[in-house]
Amino acid sequence: KEVVAVLQESISFPLEIPSIEEVENFIWSSHIRLATVVPEKKGLPATIMVTNPRYQGRVSFLNPGYSLHINNLSWEDSGPYQARVNLRTSQIFTMQHYNLRAYRQLLEPRITVNFEISGEGSCNMSLICSVEKAGLDVTYSWISQEDSNDTGHEGSVLSTSWRPGDNAFSYTCRASNPISNISSHLIPAGPFCADPGYPSEKSSASFCLLAKALLFLLLLVTLVVGLWLIQSQARCKSPRMKKLRRNRMKLRKKGKPGPSLD
Repeated sequence: KEVVAVLQESISFPLEIPSIEEVENFIWSSHIRLATVVPEKKGLPATIMVTNPRYQGRVSFLNPGYSLHINNLSWEDSGPYQARVNLRTSQIFTMQHYNLRAYRQLLEPRITVNFEISGEGSCNMSLICSVEKAGLDVTYSWISQEDSNDTGHEGSVLSTSWRPGDNAFSYTCRASNPISNISSHLIPAGPFCADPGYPSEKSSASFCLLAKALLFLLLLVTLVVGLWLIQSQARCKSPRMKKLRRNRMKLRKKGKPGPSLD
């Protein structure tokens, strides 16, 4: 029998006993012997011996059927189990087999978005759905409610593309395992691509390049104007200095002190 259970919770293995036979004992095993149970007889209480220390304090055997009950399930508890029922009135025994699969309650899926805008303006998107600590037997599917067919896409990766002017769908990822299923929040495709009404990454990049070019041009104009002003001041000052030097030379010839250059 397939038995599905939730991690850190409990599970019971139903045990079928022939109603007309008197049972000598029950032997429960999982890879190795787990416990031996001798049912109550003539008012004497049942005897239970747990021989696998990994199950100590976590197992009980429910009367009247003495079904195996395990608490606080872990990954290691998964696997095959068997119960051997030895009958007192004959040498016949019965075997019952189980396969336990333990699963975790799934957390909300996490979405990774990769996109690229081609030279023709079309947008190619890849949506990746994943669940942290998901464990085994997890399936993924994508749903777009805006699609007229409400089509589901199986698998953790959804690849899609569209052009400006097309309807930009929104997508939801659903993750499932045998004990739970959960959906991600809605992922709109529009904000990631060049869709009218949404800021385009391409246009944002063009705006940044234009702003940088204008800033560079402004700095260049400022530098040219500054150099021009410096040269103009130098040209204005040069004739005055030459005139002062000529006057000083004339005064020296006459024996008079010349005017200061400051």
